[in-house]
Amino acid sequence: MIDLSQEPVEQLSLILGELEKARILVSRPKARVEIEKKFMGAGLRIILIGNLIDCTLKEIEELLRSYRVTDAIVKIYGEATLDDVENAIFENTVYKPTIIVANKIEAEGAEKNLKILEAYVDGKLPIQPVSCKTSVDAEKLGEILFKALDIIRVYTKEPGEREFSKKPFTLKRGATVYELAKNIHSDFTKNFTFARVWSKRLVFSPQKVGAGFVLEDGDIVEVHVK
Repeated sequence: MIDLSQEPVEQLSLILGELEKARILVSRPKARVEIEKKFMGAGLRIILIGNLIDCTLKEIEELLRSYRVTDAIVKIYGEATLDDVENAIFENTVYKPTIIVANKIEAEGAEKNLKILEAYVDGKLPIQPVSCKTSVDAEKLGEILFKALDIIRVYTKEPGEREFSKKPFTLKRGATVYELAKNIHSDFTKNFTFARVWSKRLVFSPQKVGAGFVLEDGDIVEVHVK
């Protein structure tokens, strides 16, 4: 949270500096490396889902083995460097989705300071001006939080029912019908046959889909099982 009544850029720089010291990233990294350690003798398997920058798979393998990572599955996403892999070995950096809540928008000079803050951030982080004293647009703030966290809301409907449940399931963006079914009940994944999806983005609704169908925010899903 930033106070718009006084030097917002200095405040933000101080906060970001402290987070950097704690090795917390506030901007989404270009690469993600997951290391899943296996039992002894399983061997080392590197799965590249992206591109390597200034390094080769052989160099990555040598780096892993130098730190005694010899039995593991290593998945590399995005544009990764050797430093990204080394950071993953020590788990010494972590990414935290971040938004800037700019408070005291009602204060004198706040609008000017907001523009200065926006110019400094240059679109790298979302900024939501609020006034804790007069009003907070909770709906808008919630929308920004959902986007920052990559969360979607998916509604479900019982087969044969006309209305869908008003209480959504919250899933990570990119989640599939299979993951929704798993969240509803573990037996649903074993006995899944198909699903019907209602969505504004579809040419027609409902559309019959399989377990691998990728869901989006606001979708309504009717899961059919044996």
